[in-house]
Amino acid sequence: MFKSKKFNYLTISFIIFLLPILEFLNDNFQEINIILGKSFLILIFLIFSFLITITFLLNFFFRKIDFYDSLLISVVGFWLLFKHNTINQLFITATENNSFLNYLSAEISLIIIFVIFLTFLIFFFYNNFFFKRFFFIFIYLNFFFLLIELSFIKSNSVTNNIEFKKEILFPDLINDKKPNIYFFILDAMQPIKDFEEYYKIDLNRFLNKLESKNYTYLDNTLNFYGGTTYGLSAFFNLDKIISDDGDLKIKSSSLFPLILKNKNSNLLYNLNSLGYDFKWAGNYFAYCPKFNLKYCLNKNKSTFDLYLNLSFFGKSPLIQFTQIFGELFNFDFRNYIFNKSLGGEGIFKLHDGMGRLTEYLSKLKNLDNPTFYFIHHMSPHHPYLTASDCSFKNYKGTKNYDGYKAAYLCNLKKISETIRFLEKKDPDAFVIFQSDHSWEMAKTPLEKQGIFNLFKMNDKCEYSLDQNLNNVNMLRSVLSCITGNDPKYIKN
Repeated sequence: MFKSKKFNYLTISFIIFLLPILEFLNDNFQEINIILGKSFLILIFLIFSFLITITFLLNFFFRKIDFYDSLLISVVGFWLLFKHNTINQLFITATENNSFLNYLSAEISLIIIFVIFLTFLIFFFYNNFFFKRFFFIFIYLNFFFLLIELSFIKSNSVTNNIEFKKEILFPDLINDKKPNIYFFILDAMQPIKDFEEYYKIDLNRFLNKLESKNYTYLDNTLNFYGGTTYGLSAFFNLDKIISDDGDLKIKSSSLFPLILKNKNSNLLYNLNSLGYDFKWAGNYFAYCPKFNLKYCLNKNKSTFDLYLNLSFFGKSPLIQFTQIFGELFNFDFRNYIFNKSLGGEGIFKLHDGMGRLTEYLSKLKNLDNPTFYFIHHMSPHHPYLTASDCSFKNYKGTKNYDGYKAAYLCNLKKISETIRFLEKKDPDAFVIFQSDHSWEMAKTPLEKQGIFNLFKMNDKCEYSLDQNLNNVNMLRSVLSCITGNDPKYIKN
């Protein structure tokens, strides 16, 4: 009987431990090749070690509870914590007309989890035969369906995927000295007209100043996709990545940002053929040193995968717990994450791609080899970390209208500063400021595809303002111009 209990409890405990991990992999399958690395294995090991420690402590302080009971209690508590976000969202939906309950939704959801856990303990210790059978069957079915879901997603993700094909799209017909190219991706920056309309702000003064500096702003540009992963994957492939039938045309290894690790990129292949170096300023989502240190503006490397950890624990209240414990021990967890993590850079500095570029270029005496600078400026995408004057200020939530407004206005300030800097440092450069998609509060897929679009090319370039000059077509226009080719645009 003891052996049977030992086997059953060890098995069910291990399965429950795996449930949040499998759910995380299912939810982030497109990034699974990025996730399944050393950092993730370390994370799992640390969680496992923590749960074993809790198990021994329970067994020590409550002598009547044996090791296997303690283990099961520990992993059930761990698993329920990862249901916090699901319960929270359901509660918000159910009480959407009650602002007070919505405000307290996170705390109420935690109480609900505690009640569920307490109910489990009561039935468990009363040794209810039917409850245990029901619970075991429920867990096994949950595990089984998660495996089925993961297999289904995997099988569908490789359908119609093709191998990367190296192709020279822009043969050099001019062979002149090549200008540097600065391509800024301003993550989630909506078109100016949409911003003006929502916030009742007139930005004509900003636009007039830029037009006097030979910059062109287009307010009717639609990117191919309304998200970063697909949008920037198309960017590096120089083409659409989804067929007309809705199938993904490339392998998951050619999705952004993994594409920069595997170097399966038509953009990089064409830049290399033209003699261009490639430099990249990433952020905590696409942390450059994690993928290819050779490309990074900043060579600092952190073994701590902040994005992975925050994403994994984001469905639980554990980050909030960390903040509370930090306050008890006089440790500002939030300040550490935003200002000191990731090799001392912090999210605040790491997200400021424009600032990091000017800092990098200021240290260079000469700009010799032609270079393509890919600057992924994370603002005004959440987390919202800047006041309108670009000083540090943390706005909570992923859909904070005040935070977005402040970040947007800060971006306009930084764009003006960057342009003034490049006018002196590199006046002949091609400079493009575009977003990858619109803001997080977009109501429709079409609205989400609208992008900020500001650029400067030289007078010899022929480009059509009638074309949809999104990320991909802008790249095609720029590379066509510097090589003397006719631009071949991709239709939406």
